[in-house]
Amino acid sequence: MILEEISPFQLEFRLLFLILAVIVILIIRWVLQLFISRPIRKAEIIPLDILNTLKVMLNVGAAGVILYLIMFLFDLSMMEIIGVSAFLGAIISFGSVQTLSNFIAGLYLIFTNPFGVDDFVSLGTEIRGQVVEISLNYTKIRTINDIYHYIPNQKFLTTNMVIYKQEVERRIGRREAQNLHKQTRIGVLKTLALDLIEEEVVRYTFIWGAPIGDLKTTKQKIQEVCDIYAGLFGYKPEFFLYDLDYRMQFKFIVTTHNSEILIQNIRKFRNDIVSRFH
Repeated sequence: MILEEISPFQLEFRLLFLILAVIVILIIRWVLQLFISRPIRKAEIIPLDILNTLKVMLNVGAAGVILYLIMFLFDLSMMEIIGVSAFLGAIISFGSVQTLSNFIAGLYLIFTNPFGVDDFVSLGTEIRGQVVEISLNYTKIRTINDIYHYIPNQKFLTTNMVIYKQEVERRIGRREAQNLHKQTRIGVLKTLALDLIEEEVVRYTFIWGAPIGDLKTTKQKIQEVCDIYAGLFGYKPEFFLYDLDYRMQFKFIVTTHNSEILIQNIRKFRNDIVSRFH
């Protein structure tokens, strides 16, 4: 049956049914995404990257079901489907080039996986923060000021990007090694021995200028703060004299187990350093 053969009553009924079906599908998608975003994420039984991929698959699946309903309700032939697809493709090409570019870039980011959810990244000189979500159109980033940015995916392919992730070795005791055998999540620890592990960490750097004064005293004040935060970050923050002009410029290297620890503590760490000199 072609579209012209459908009576006005049938057309109205099928349109109403399609609208209700779309609403139900979107509600189901929302409930499933809510379940993925909260209970499963808090339980930490599935890696964040897999959860993000599941959310993308839900969106694609919902779109596929809606398309199938349109085909079924209106008895579209293959030629009609091709014609509608070509028409929609033309609209996308001429009217939404940016959206299409972001969509393609989103697919590239998801499948090539240059960074994942919970990684700490910087994009150019403007945005630096924790990756919260990677969708087909945008990537959601949370900065150290607890501000959320929605970055078009295409920007990640055209702007310089830094990923603050590094593998380091750390010596541990026998008891800690046994506990890690029981608690380690997939992909966190690459190798595990009785006294040495290799793990992925976030290594964040920033530059701060101290007032001109006695270098030894300045380093001592900064070191006191670093000693306090060693337990919070999991590693003692490091620093060294980077430059000397009207202020003593120090470069700090803060290493943590994950980006969430960094987001929660980095601002207070910097403020505590500043307070030692004011």
